[in-house]
Amino acid sequence: MSPNDMIEDPPAAEPDRVLALERQFDDMRSEGDATRQLLQSILERLGPEPTAPASPIRRPVSRRPSPIHTNLSDPDSPILTTRRATRRAPSPIPASSAGRRKISLKPSNPPNFDGDRSQGKAFLTACRTYIRLCPEAFEDEITKVVWAMSYMNSGRAGRWASREFELEATSEEGRLRFFDWPDFEEEFRKDFTPLDAEATAVNTLETSSYFQGRRTVDDYLDQFRDLVYDSGYTDPKTIVVKFRRGLDRRISAALAGMAFGRPLDTDPEAWFGLAVRMDQNRAADEAFQASHRTPIVAVQASRAPTSSVPRPPPVAPPVRFAHSRPTPGNPVPMDIDAARKARSAPDTCRRCGATGHWAKDCERQFDVRYMDADELETHMENKLAAKDVATEEPLSEEELSAPTEQKGFVSRSG
Repeated sequence: MSPNDMIEDPPAAEPDRVLALERQFDDMRSEGDATRQLLQSILERLGPEPTAPASPIRRPVSRRPSPIHTNLSDPDSPILTTRRATRRAPSPIPASSAGRRKISLKPSNPPNFDGDRSQGKAFLTACRTYIRLCPEAFEDEITKVVWAMSYMNSGRAGRWASREFELEATSEEGRLRFFDWPDFEEEFRKDFTPLDAEATAVNTLETSSYFQGRRTVDDYLDQFRDLVYDSGYTDPKTIVVKFRRGLDRRISAALAGMAFGRPLDTDPEAWFGLAVRMDQNRAADEAFQASHRTPIVAVQASRAPTSSVPRPPPVAPPVRFAHSRPTPGNPVPMDIDAARKARSAPDTCRRCGATGHWAKDCERQFDVRYMDADELETHMENKLAAKDVATEEPLSEEELSAPTEQKGFVSRSG
């Protein structure tokens, strides 16, 4: 075999390789078209197309090169150039904001204002919020002022707005006296906010009216922050001293007795957070202790056993006197036994309440559970006397023959 035959390739293999590359290129192009159609359908579902649609990407036209003059090892080959252009072509994916609907904000309108100075700041803040969220709704500064005055329709604020419109009608320029929105805010603060909020806050912090009392630390801290802001205090040590002075004594003592982790006197926020945590821990401990307390159950006193024989209903005593209200000339005699007669029914035993016998013949007269105080005392005296007699020495015949008065005691029957 000659060297020329070893170097040259068979001429029949070159067209097959070119055709295979062309088929691969056609497959890639069809896949790109399918991807582009899928993205287009997704964009249509997301929303309308943007106002300025992007220009379509021009795909390079592929020309079938001649199999004789084509060299795949050449970097400038038409087939390789076409494949690079296809890979580097930017995808038709729009920007993140494209296809999205613009969300229109609907802020709440300011509340109606009647001129209360305590609500002046809140009304002014509501107007500022609406103007900032919807600036396109106001053509100029005067429109903002008139819009805010439309909510001042009652009380002192309503009279103030009416007076401003009357001055506008009588003025030579035929316009309101406010140049812009900041000018309106300045006049509004003068007439509808506290006159001297700083002096009021300073005076409050010098008294004990802002102290915590029975409130939680959160509620106390809200009021304290407002007072510090209105007073203009900026020194951190002063703020810490005022805050600790108004705290509950239990929390203040616990903060003062901390050996480790005590905040610096120049860090008010650390004091605020620590006081809130201690108050929450105290409330949780009280709730835990309350849930483990033994409930106190009222024990009813045991009643004495009653007889099985039912008692007859009590009979009202007869009316002995015609008049019920005594007068100096017509008095009512005192009836001492009336209450006792009302308690005991006739023909019943006073001791056990049964019928058919009296208390002296009751079978339970020697039962200590049915004796009154006098009977119990007499019974105990008899028992003690019998015990004393049993423990004494026996008497002689002379002492036994002596009269009873000389023996030194009186015998009692048991």
